Amino acid sequence: MKGGLFRKLVLLYLLLISVLFFIVNTLGPDYMKKQLIDEKEQELYHETGFIAQRYVEPYYDNRMTVDLLMESLKPVAKHREIRILIVSAWGRVVGDTASASQNEVTINGDFFSETFHREVLLPELSSQKQLVVVVPINYNYSTRGYLCTMYGMDGIMKEVDRRVNELNFYYLIVLALLTIGFCAVYILFVYPAKKLIKVAKAYSEGDFNTKINIRSNDEYQLLFERIGYMGDAMSRFDEYQRKIISNISHDFRSPLTSIKGYTEAIKDGTIPPEQQDKYLDTVLFEVERLTKLTTNLLTLNTFDQKGMILQKTKFDINMVIKNVARSFEGTCKKKQILIQLIFAESEIEVYADRGKIEQVIYNLVDNAIKFSHAEGEIRIFSESKGHKAIVSIQDEGIGIDKRDIAKIWDRFYKTDTSRGKDKKGTGLGLSIVKEIMVAHGENINVISTTGVGTEFILTLPQVEPKNV
Repeated sequence: MKGGLFRKLVLLYLLLISVLFFIVNTLGPDYMKKQLIDEKEQELYHETGFIAQRYVEPYYDNRMTVDLLMESLKPVAKHREIRILIVSAWGRVVGDTASASQNEVTINGDFFSETFHREVLLPELSSQKQLVVVVPINYNYSTRGYLCTMYGMDGIMKEVDRRVNELNFYYLIVLALLTIGFCAVYILFVYPAKKLIKVAKAYSEGDFNTKINIRSNDEYQLLFERIGYMGDAMSRFDEYQRKIISNISHDFRSPLTSIKGYTEAIKDGTIPPEQQDKYLDTVLFEVERLTKLTTNLLTLNTFDQKGMILQKTKFDINMVIKNVARSFEGTCKKKQILIQLIFAESEIEVYADRGKIEQVIYNLVDNAIKFSHAEGEIRIFSESKGHKAIVSIQDEGIGIDKRDIAKIWDRFYKTDTSRGKDKKGTGLGLSIVKEIMVAHGENINVISTTGVGTEFILTLPQVEPKNV
């Protein structure tokens, strides 16, 4: 979904803000009001008990008049911001720190059955709701009256408002931090992700020129680099595919053109009967080229899809070399090329896939003949070193330019020189050689000098591995 990650981040941000706003402005005041009432109740309860013991008991002991008691309690009430009532056992208010004269006020007796009263309205005494704590005054084993302390709910609500205002200040700080966090998350995570999505979309549409221009010092940097490498690889692969198609088209078109031209010439009589055998040989040669190209393509395709399955056995590498050299006798005779076999030992047993190693030797010798001059010489040398058999195939041909050596193993790669001298190559022989040697876990190296010649050197395991 386009922009989905950014929308989710915005929704998360708005959700957090909404939850925070709900807590601060809805749940917060209620919670703080309840907490303040609980705190004030406990404070009034302890204060009431202290006042009863310190001030009120002398009154009931007839050591103090009610007026003197009230005068003593008024400073306490003012300091504590509370209202203190002295109530008789039957509910009549006999003393009130908030009133100069004692009015005939009576409170229902059921009111004194509970110690705590929250948000109670006593219209005889006040027009606002009060928080009241009731403590009975016991004297000579009987309840002589009650001491009531009152705290207006307006004071509690003012404290609630003050704390909410403080909370709103912190709410603004949290809101600012959330905004900063939102921006940081967007810059650090969402924006790079959007850039990656954009690049991935471009790659999926075949545009491999899109570059990632973000720099960071975290895992995103590694991801950027890997995707950049992937884009370069896909670009090279795309170019490689076009090159393959171009090469295959060229390599198929050339012999097909010859076959078509010569066949039509024979059919319409342009080529006289006495010369037809010569041109039929050319047609057969071109058919053989197409067969070889098709076989090599199928071979490489098998390697790519299934991996290379090796059927290793023990065999004499010198015998394989002799058989391959014998198969090129006709070609060498036409080109007047001599193949010289030099064996350091009469027999060297190796452990490998005989068919595939025979193909390696065949392709290397075929390559050497192709690029050798007429009346040239090709030397094939084998020897044993430690647990390895060393095979060298050396020609005195045109050689390979240093700039091309690293590319000769690429599929369909042909140097400009080979195109000019021999356009009949497929560019697949050496790539097959390389893949077979890699599958065996062995090495193949090339040494070449332009105008002097080329030498391919490969290794094979001479001793049969254990557990085989």
